[in-house]
Amino acid sequence: MTPISQLAEDDLLNKTREPLNAKLQENKDLVDKEKIRLWPALILIITGILSLRVTSFYEDAPSWLWMVVAFGPLLCSILGLVWWTFFSRVTIRQRILGILSIMITGAMTLLLLDPSMLSPVIMMITFPLGMAGFVTGLYFSTWRPQQQNWLAFTGCLLGFGYSLFFRYEGMWGDFTVRLAPRWQPTSETLLLNRETYGQEVLSIEQRTLSVERVLWSGFRGNERRGIALTENLETDWIKHPPEQHWRIKIGPGWSSYAVAGELLFTQEQRGENECVTCYDAASGNEIWIHMDQTRLDDPLGGPGPRATPTLHNGQLYTLGSTGILLCLNPVNGEVIWKVNIPEEVGRKVPMWGFCASPLLIGEHLIVHASERGDNDIFAYRASDGKLLWTCSAGEHSYSSPQKLNFENELYVAILTDEGLAILAPESGDILLNYAWPHSGYRALQPCFVGNRQIILPTGMGTGTRLIQINKEANNWDVREIWTTKNLKSDFNDLVVHHGHIYGFDDNIFTCIDLETGARNWKRGRYGKGQSLLLADDNLVMVLTEQGSMVVLDANSENHNELASMQMLNGKTWNHPVLIGDRLYLRNSEEAVCYVLPIKKAPLDLDHPDKNRH
Repeated sequence: MTPISQLAEDDLLNKTREPLNAKLQENKDLVDKEKIRLWPALILIITGILSLRVTSFYEDAPSWLWMVVAFGPLLCSILGLVWWTFFSRVTIRQRILGILSIMITGAMTLLLLDPSMLSPVIMMITFPLGMAGFVTGLYFSTWRPQQQNWLAFTGCLLGFGYSLFFRYEGMWGDFTVRLAPRWQPTSETLLLNRETYGQEVLSIEQRTLSVERVLWSGFRGNERRGIALTENLETDWIKHPPEQHWRIKIGPGWSSYAVAGELLFTQEQRGENECVTCYDAASGNEIWIHMDQTRLDDPLGGPGPRATPTLHNGQLYTLGSTGILLCLNPVNGEVIWKVNIPEEVGRKVPMWGFCASPLLIGEHLIVHASERGDNDIFAYRASDGKLLWTCSAGEHSYSSPQKLNFENELYVAILTDEGLAILAPESGDILLNYAWPHSGYRALQPCFVGNRQIILPTGMGTGTRLIQINKEANNWDVREIWTTKNLKSDFNDLVVHHGHIYGFDDNIFTCIDLETGARNWKRGRYGKGQSLLLADDNLVMVLTEQGSMVVLDANSENHNELASMQMLNGKTWNHPVLIGDRLYLRNSEEAVCYVLPIKKAPLDLDHPDKNRH
């Protein structure tokens, strides 16, 4: 090659390299300019996850903190969209494609979701997971930037798609979501498919005799104090485990039992019908059922009645979650009278439904309407359902009216968001309105402990207070003895034994000194369960939120767990009932009866006749 030709070729190569180098430098500058800023999105994802568990970080959490659980993940997801749109440092084209990916996958998910998931789950899980998947795809694209759009779309699709495999079954007591595979039949479906024909039931004569023997009149027992009468319960459940007597499917609801002889009465939901049901206590067989076509679907608590039936003077009284008040013949379920409270008095159904178990004092049947209105408490004539009086006390309450025997006079006591109200049962006149406001809901019973003292239990952010009442003529005087935040029960009633209070401080069981309010011990994570006092045996039975039955020594010095056994499956908020050695339990899915072991008395060798039964 001649020198001239070589020079010409070199000149051509130089001219070709110059635009190529310029193009490469331009692309490099563009990549550096468009490098995505991911750290804000990662912080938002972590914050959203932590917000779901925020209530577990505080021992004295305020009542409004559940709003953080419900809306925290959604807020973080919205802020994630703001980050992507304005602060991610990607091109406008990429931002538009990202928003389209979120909108398309989100819309597809909404169309295919199980209907039950169209609830708080969208805010707490579905949308936040979709955004988390989107950000995860972007994170992996840092190693494959040329596939950024596809990786982000795939992550978004997987995040949103997770919710398609589940149905929503309400929340646990700590506001965590309860999900179940959507292809599994619901407890309601299994119940409706249950075959009940051909079951042996008690005769009319047997039922009539049973109604005359009221063993457990309604909510928390005869005085609504959660005390069971039994003796010599065996607590070594390893050597002598309880025996399952029967187990049946049951409809959703948080009602407990009323018991008369061989009859169990409860309330439940079956499809679109709210039911009052009577079961054979010996077999679990259904004896009769009364249905009203109504249904409450509370996204937090789930469907079904909340109140417990009340037995009084040979009649059965019930209040449904939508406000249907019934008087039934407990022998056959026939309606004696029926009142629809929302229709009669113009009240709307409360957020969590009508929850008050009916209270009977003489001929007065007293219930609380739960939500704000001109009148909140209603008294009906027990014989015919005629409205006798109404009164206002607080703006809302999910507590049941409590009978108060004070100086041999009967009164009605009820806890509301504003404090304690004491009423005259015959007239509805408010005799005492003790102000102790609570920003959340109150769903517990005031507890009269003698010596003119009343315990006022309250949930998160407020705690429990002991007051003393003095009454002279028509003048009521109230003195605060102590207030403690060491006992913050939500909807889990307490029991009192030998000068000490046993109950739930949020989801941990605790013992409080009745005289001072000081904490003796706090141990046992039983969720939002319910307790039952066995005073004669010096025991406390705790039915955990997960369905286990735990037996505790009623010992004020330390937490001593004597026995434990899983007895129910699923979320359990219903109060347990113990009649002799028969333990009756239920939740929103099943009901069960266990025969508890009883200690055998030692043989008396000196007096053999005493060993005969």
